[in-house]
Amino acid sequence: MKYLETEHEKKSFAISAAIMAVLLLLFIFFGLSYMDPPPENGIAINFGNTDAGSGNTNTTEPVKTEPREVPEQPVEEATSEPTAPSKVAENVITADNEATIAIKRQKEEAKAKASAEAVAKAAEQKKKKEEADKKAKLDALIGGVKSSDGKTTGGDGTSTTPGNQGKLDGSIYSNSYYGSGKGTGTGTGAWGLNGRRLSSPGAVKADCNDEGTVVVEVKVSKSGTVTNAKFSPSGSNTTSTCLKEAAIKSAYKYRWNDDSNAPDGQIGFIVFNFRNGE
Repeated sequence: MKYLETEHEKKSFAISAAIMAVLLLLFIFFGLSYMDPPPENGIAINFGNTDAGSGNTNTTEPVKTEPREVPEQPVEEATSEPTAPSKVAENVITADNEATIAIKRQKEEAKAKASAEAVAKAAEQKKKKEEADKKAKLDALIGGVKSSDGKTTGGDGTSTTPGNQGKLDGSIYSNSYYGSGKGTGTGTGAWGLNGRRLSSPGAVKADCNDEGTVVVEVKVSKSGTVTNAKFSPSGSNTTSTCLKEAAIKSAYKYRWNDDSNAPDGQIGFIVFNFRNGE
């Protein structure tokens, strides 16, 4: 980049240089005047240098004074006994505070424990009362859980004690036990699947002339199909392989109603009665 190319730039440079030279000369010859030391302004304050003084002359020089006698002060000997350190008192106070806190804490723990025991006792009493009320209701419905004055004999169940086996508040989909089935006839006999309705039975003819009753335990899905079937010795009066195979094949053809509330893999049974010529 080039400088002072035009006539105006050259004139400007010359004028600026001349002004700077004049100012420099003025500063060199005339300069800036100042006072050394600078003048003092304000009010002078004498802070003094002795304990006593007189007159109205303010000077910073030391003033000649006469010596004066200073009466001697009797020195008192210390007769007081040294006080015991306060650390012992602090330790006593601290120990008292700790003991108080410990006692207070024990009282709070005992109170909390007593409250918890009271709550637990109340809950236990409430539970016992509910069980007693429930038992009383059952007694009113079935005439007592230990004995009954009913006139009807027999009952329903797998035990040897008379009565209707089961629970009043039990699930309607509880697993069926042999003996509570529905339906009669030969070939496709009784069946049991609590809470479900049979849609269609199935039957496979045995390839033999054996006779007997075969009980098959089945597992049924929510959709009503048999997912598993196996021979049940309970209730069966034959060990014929031919009859067992025919019964199991027939069980897989059974269908029950579709129930989304039923358990998946609900256990039931089917009784098959095989007779010659049937």
